[in-house]
Amino acid sequence: MIWIWVIVFLFSGFLYAVFFGAPYVPTFKRDLDELLDLAGVKEGTQFVDLGSGDGTVLLAAAGRGANVTGYEINPVLWLVSLWRLRRYRIHARVKLGSMWRAKITDADVVYMYLHTTWMTKMERKLVAELPKGTKVVSYVFEFSRLKQIAKTRNAQVYEL
Repeated sequence: MIWIWVIVFLFSGFLYAVFFGAPYVPTFKRDLDELLDLAGVKEGTQFVDLGSGDGTVLLAAAGRGANVTGYEINPVLWLVSLWRLRRYRIHARVKLGSMWRAKITDADVVYMYLHTTWMTKMERKLVAELPKGTKVVSYVFEFSRLKQIAKTRNAQVYEL
């Protein structure tokens, strides 16, 4: 009987994310070092991942000594992230909640992997909330009005 509840929990978590967020699509591990280098992620960097999924990007940034915060709407992926980041618990937080309510004003670097549908709305949020000099990394999809300072095969780095 407990397995039925586990399956229902997992399935409902993914359905919730699809309807109220975005489907889980991971960042390629082969791109992580390059995009973190271009964004200048190092010890003490305040790094925020909007839609942090399974915590892969947070884990890579935390491994460099960054203080990381992830926002994830899918409760299953949130739990996976918490588990994966347990050894960095002093410098890592994963919040169960929407990226649209994320506190990003103190971030040095903000990372996201959004679909084109959400890019214009996110661009407005970033411009309204982030101070000058903050770096924004967008995986795959590009912003139209932000100043691009670097580009990799799959990511763009912007500076406000």
